[in-house]
Amino acid sequence: MIQIPPSAIVQWGGAAVFANVLLTRLGVPLPSAPLLVFAGSMVASGRLSFGHVLLAAMCGALLGDSVWFSAGRIYGRRLVAALARRSYAVDTGMRTTGELFERHGAPIVAVSKFVPGLGLVTPPLMGTTQIAALAFFSWDAAGIVAWASFWVMGGALFEPQLRRAVLTLESHGATVVDLLVATALLYWVYRLVRRRQPPSRSRDGSS
Repeated sequence: MIQIPPSAIVQWGGAAVFANVLLTRLGVPLPSAPLLVFAGSMVASGRLSFGHVLLAAMCGALLGDSVWFSAGRIYGRRLVAALARRSYAVDTGMRTTGELFERHGAPIVAVSKFVPGLGLVTPPLMGTTQIAALAFFSWDAAGIVAWASFWVMGGALFEPQLRRAVLTLESHGATVVDLLVATALLYWVYRLVRRRQPPSRSRDGSS
């Protein structure tokens, strides 16, 4: 059982959100939503500040997206091809993002934050296009604010239910940190399975 004192949550909550979101944006197979939801419940209970959590998420996401966007600008289509070879899921995400960008333009950068699989591939792909850096980061920031606010406010809204869930976990000898770690492991397994999924399953609905 992993124990973290409440004082540590207050002191390091924003830093944990920043690190989690940054690593996720850089491509580390870690989910961001569970920690943002938990942070939202801490906001509702008065232990964390909504502004601090949102700023931490924004800084982490913008920094990670900046790295990928800059890499796309520098290495161009070679980077896109290299990423596409990593897995069928990334290849599909690249093609989907490219098609949506051609159809809808820069706003797809913001919308991609809410579409599983597109949030990571969009920054490097946009770096290979003629989109202006200011336009990219403006839409990227707007999408990040909406995405982070959605999860944090969701955690705040369901704080009573989450608090009861935490009490239930503690009664069985576990903590919310154990749950977050288990969720991260399950997410890693899901990403691994999806990465190895053959193209016949991801491109058509046949079984």
